Amino acid sequence: MPLSPPAPERASPATLLVAAKSAMYAADLDTATARSRQAEALAEAVGDELMRARATALLARVLHLRNEMAEALTVALRAADLGEEIADLVSAAEAHGVAARIYRDVGEMAAALEEGLKATQAADASRDLNASLSALRAMTNIYAALQQWDTALEFSERYSETARLLGDSAEESIAVATVAYVYAAMCSDAADRGESERAQALGEQSVALSRSAMLMSREAGNRLNENTSLGNLAEMLSDIGRPQEALDLLDSWKEDPNLDTGNMIAHRREARGAILVGMGRFREAADLMALGVAEAPNRQYEISASRSLAMALEEVGDLRGALDTYKRLFTLVTEQISEQAQRAASVAAVRLATAQAQAQAAMLRLQATDLQRTNEDLNRHSEDLRRQALEDPLTGLPNRRRLDQLLASDLRSCSLILIDVDHFKWVNDAHSHLVGDAVLRELGSLLSGACRDDDTATRFGGEEFALVMTGTALDGVLTTAERVRATVQNHEWAALSPGLAVTASFGVALGTEAASSIELLALADRRLLKAKELGRNRVVGP
Repeated sequence: MPLSPPAPERASPATLLVAAKSAMYAADLDTATARSRQAEALAEAVGDELMRARATALLARVLHLRNEMAEALTVALRAADLGEEIADLVSAAEAHGVAARIYRDVGEMAAALEEGLKATQAADASRDLNASLSALRAMTNIYAALQQWDTALEFSERYSETARLLGDSAEESIAVATVAYVYAAMCSDAADRGESERAQALGEQSVALSRSAMLMSREAGNRLNENTSLGNLAEMLSDIGRPQEALDLLDSWKEDPNLDTGNMIAHRREARGAILVGMGRFREAADLMALGVAEAPNRQYEISASRSLAMALEEVGDLRGALDTYKRLFTLVTEQISEQAQRAASVAAVRLATAQAQAQAAMLRLQATDLQRTNEDLNRHSEDLRRQALEDPLTGLPNRRRLDQLLASDLRSCSLILIDVDHFKWVNDAHSHLVGDAVLRELGSLLSGACRDDDTATRFGGEEFALVMTGTALDGVLTTAERVRATVQNHEWAALSPGLAVTASFGVALGTEAASSIELLALADRRLLKAKELGRNRVVGP
C-alpha cells in the first residue's frame, strides 16, 4: 500500500471525516486510519465534541477492519462514552455497533448481544437513519454468527432498506452484500441438510444480490466491497453449478497493486482455488493454492489456502506433499487457536479495564455528590448559626447584637426609636406568660410592618424593641414613632386574651446627637424613661 496522502487543504474535522470514510470504502485503511485520527485530534483541539465523537466512532470501525481488536474495542468504548456524554446517539449507536462486532469476532456472544442492544436502543432513541444503520449492521452479524438465519435475514433486509432510504450508495452496497452473505449461509445450511431444491433457490437469490452489491459498489467507488462481493458471487456461482461463469467473472477483475490489499488478492485467489477443485482441475488448484500459501497476507488466509492445497495434492497423488501440508496446517491451526485466545484475552482485558474505570468514575461521582451534599449541609448549618446569632428566637426579629452592628456601621446617618411595652408585668401576671410571649411576637410583627425597606425593627431585650431608621430628619422620625404608637394602641389585643389592652412608650434620638452607639442608646433610653414618667403611651424626642 502507498503512503497516506497529505491531509486535504483547509482541513476541518468534517472534511477529514469525509476523507477517512472515502478511504475506508476504497480499502485504503492506512489513509482511513490517519484521517480518522487527525479528525479526532483536530475536533478535540477546536472543542467540537460532536465531530470528535463521530471521528472516534469511525476510527473504531477502521481499526476493526484492520483486525486490531483490542485497540478497536478501546476506541469504540471511548466513542460510546463520549457520544452518550454529549447526547449524540448517532456516535453512540455506531460505537456500540463496532463493539458488538468485535465481541462477536472473539466469541463473546453475550457481550456482543449486550452491545448490540445498546446500539439498537441508541438508534431507536435518536430516530436517525445513520444510527439505525449501525445497529442493524451489528445485529445482522451477531445473529449470523449464532446461525439464527431467519433472524439474521430479517435484520439484514432492514439494514439494506435503511441504507437505501439514507441514500448512502457505498453503505447500501455493503448492506446488500450482507443480505447476499446471509442467503449464501442459508444455502450452505440447506445443502448440508440434503435440501437440494431449497439450497438451489437460496443460492440463486444470493447470486442475484451479490451481483447487485458488486455493481453498486463499483458505481459508489467502494472497491473493498466490490472485491468482496465479486469473490462471494464467484463462489456461489460455482456452488449452484455455474463454475465457468464464476472463473470468467474472476478473470474480469482488473487488479491494481496500488488499491488492492493483500486480503483482497487472497480472497479472489481462494475463490478461484475452490472453483477449480469443484471442477476437478486439481493440478491448477494445487499450483494456485501453493502461491496462496506463499503470499498469504495473514494466518487465516494461509490456513484456508493450506487446507485447499492439501486436498488438491491428495487428488493428484502427491501424498508426500499433502502430508507435509497437513503438518504445516496443524501447526498453523494450533498457532491460530493460541492467537485467538490471546486476542480474546486482550479484548477481555479491555472490557475489564473499562468496567473498572466506569466503576471508579461512578464511585468518584458518588463521592463528589456526597461531598457536595456535605458542603451544602455545612453551609446551611453555618447560615443557621449565623442567623441564630443575630436573630431573636421568640419574635424572629434581629437581636441586640444585630442592633449594635447596624448602629456601628453608619451612626451619623440613622435615627433610633426605643420602644417599651407599658405595664408588661401586669400582662404576664393577669393573662399569663404565654399571652405575654404572644404580645411580644405580635408587637414584633407590627413593628416589621411599619418599617420602610431601609428601616430595621429589632428586639432590644425583654419587652423593649428598637427601630433603626435611615435618615435624621426629626419630623419624619417623630411622625413614624407617633404612627407606630397609635397602631399599637388601636390593635385588637383582646384577640389574644379577653380584656387585654396594650400600649407602648417611645424614646427618639438622632444619630447626629451622639458620638457613639452607646451614647445614642443612652440618649434614646433617657427619653423613653421620660415618656413613662409623663404617663406612658407617648413619644418623647429631641
